[in-house]
Amino acid sequence: MITESKYCEMKAKIPRIKGLFQTRHYSQCASLCELLLTRPNEIHPIHKAYLNFYLALSYDTMARETSMRNRLSALELAEKHYLAAIAALTPSQPRQLEDIQESQSPTSAHSEDENSLTSRRPSDAASLNSIQSSTSTSATSFAGEENDSNSDCEPTPKGSNYFHRPPPSRGILDDFGMTPKLSRTRPALITTSSSKHSLSTHEELYSTYLSSFTSMLRSHLAGVRALRATPAPPSNRFSRARSRGSGFGSRPSSREWMHDEVEMEKIRWGRKSTTFRPRFDPQSVQDLCKDALEEL
Repeated sequence: MITESKYCEMKAKIPRIKGLFQTRHYSQCASLCELLLTRPNEIHPIHKAYLNFYLALSYDTMARETSMRNRLSALELAEKHYLAAIAALTPSQPRQLEDIQESQSPTSAHSEDENSLTSRRPSDAASLNSIQSSTSTSATSFAGEENDSNSDCEPTPKGSNYFHRPPPSRGILDDFGMTPKLSRTRPALITTSSSKHSLSTHEELYSTYLSSFTSMLRSHLAGVRALRATPAPPSNRFSRARSRGSGFGSRPSSREWMHDEVEMEKIRWGRKSTTFRPRFDPQSVQDLCKDALEEL
């Protein structure tokens, strides 16, 4: 049985895990979830499902957004924790919805007791008031009948002490006095239509949220399995290095080698037979400048 203090302590840690995932600290989020899942017997099933969900989502995101060498292992871990989250939400033995709600929240029993007490108080007060009013009216009617019967038999003057006369030996008041007294025990719970309606609405909302969360987990699981089945494309860097290494390492055939040699001989012969333009000779310009200076 999970205590209320442990339940509240784990509930306070869930927003921190969600914040780590939203700020893209996937490694820290995964490590914190793994640390909290080391004691599964002290974790509520709902919190266990949330921890496995964020742990699987962190591995799934790291495998999709980064070029990890161990991408397959990350996808396997994501699939494992998605299945663990689904298993935490679906118990092995089918139970009623109110039993699941009671086991999934240690504070639900306390809140239900408070709600039953608050709903019971006005009904209890109304029932007690009705019983007391009926008792008083019946006592008044019986007393009136007794007074009428006594007044017919022996009239009394105004100054006589009428209320202190001795009681009769046996009458209707004796039978009325033998009625049982009101017990102080609380009456049974009176279920009204409004409480039934609120309980049914709560059950419908709970089942809706639970089914939507389970379907979301199943869709994530299907996406991870589809990604595992798809082969990863090879990287361009490794393919270029492989093709370059294969070109230098592999020995060409004899025909290709002879063809390359013939082509190279043609290129060499063409270079030798090419007539290049002669270089610029500045000697004639220098002689002309000397003659011009001598004339001056």
